[in-house]
Amino acid sequence: MEYLRSKKVISTWYDEESLVSTEFRRLYSKLRNLNPGKEMRNLLLTSATLGEGKSTSAALMAITIAKYRGSNTLLIDCDVRRPTIHKIFGTERQNGFSDVALKNKSFKSVIKDTFVPNLKILTSGELTRSPAEIFNLPNLKDLFAESKFYFDTIVVDSAPTIPVSDTLILSSEMDGALVVIRAGKTPREMVKRATDLMRNAGMNILGIIVNNVEKVLPYYYDYRSDYYQYSKHI
Repeated sequence: MEYLRSKKVISTWYDEESLVSTEFRRLYSKLRNLNPGKEMRNLLLTSATLGEGKSTSAALMAITIAKYRGSNTLLIDCDVRRPTIHKIFGTERQNGFSDVALKNKSFKSVIKDTFVPNLKILTSGELTRSPAEIFNLPNLKDLFAESKFYFDTIVVDSAPTIPVSDTLILSSEMDGALVVIRAGKTPREMVKRATDLMRNAGMNILGIIVNNVEKVLPYYYDYRSDYYQYSKHI
């Protein structure tokens, strides 16, 4: 997924028939089968450290849920230090998560549309106070309560787990989390450290998304080589 960088707005390269879209549908199907009879309504994506591809993965997961399940889905950018979701969707960063947490804006007034009918986004908003202060505000619970009231599924793009504690603070609001790692870059020790921190905070770790596999693993098999007409390339 390395070539799916967020330098381009996602609506210009997203293809429902692509290999990446197919893999995310498979992943979502597996997540739903983990707990039959129990809906996975609040899903967080994080990484051990910077540059793993978590924001693009969060965007793809949110699009997949909105399209595959057809439910009202909200993607929230909680990575207020290095926000990316507004860039991925080609919209403004202002008026978002931090503004609602600080009660400068109402929740419904800052929800933004996307090119996917069932998908809305809540961008990070302006960082007018320290992130640590924002994540310790009592208003945070109200924000997530309102999100859960208006939307069937919430996907959260959270900050990397090791550098800051934001992800751990959000653990009580989430049904589960996926950890994104970049093959060939993320040391195993860092992944273990991140997952240990999350488990100690009570986070339900559902699995790991391995990014950049096709450029690192020597025996990676790309079925496009034999079935190149089966799906279109991105």
